[in-house]
Amino acid sequence: MVANLQYLQNLSSYLKVKIEKPRYNEDSLCTCIVNGKIISGLSNIIAALLTESKSNLSGITSLENAEIQQWVEYGIVYVTHIYNNSQNLSLILKELNGILSRKTYLVSHKLTIADVLLYYILLNAMVSLPILEKEKYINVSRWFDNLQQENSLRQSKSFINFSTNYLISVAPARH
Repeated sequence: MVANLQYLQNLSSYLKVKIEKPRYNEDSLCTCIVNGKIISGLSNIIAALLTESKSNLSGITSLENAEIQQWVEYGIVYVTHIYNNSQNLSLILKELNGILSRKTYLVSHKLTIADVLLYYILLNAMVSLPILEKEKYINVSRWFDNLQQENSLRQSKSFINFSTNYLISVAPARH
């Protein structure tokens, strides 16, 4: 639950929309104040942040917006549980790797709030993922590396190394 608050803080900072008093209430429902309004539920808070930011991270068509909403729910319901055990992480990365094999972004041909949310959720996992695992999930690594190039998205976080030069030093070619 604490991690979810961190994702919201990162989103809030990226979107330049202030959230106040983010917390979980007695019913384990995330609640905060956005632009003077009390908002409950992670996906509702994310939608409110997106609306307040007036950014172009939403879809163009209603179908794209529905896909974005599905990815946001996927991130909240499934991806946030990758830190419970390593098997969860492997399953999520494998699934995302397959999906991203045909795409640059999760929805459409541009960055959306779904990409931003999953970037923040996966950040700590990608930092700690060994380089050989990053190679295994090459499409996720490509997508993540692409996103981290945007300074405002990365914020003050360091670049994550996705270089394959490591493999050359570990297993030099022999003829």
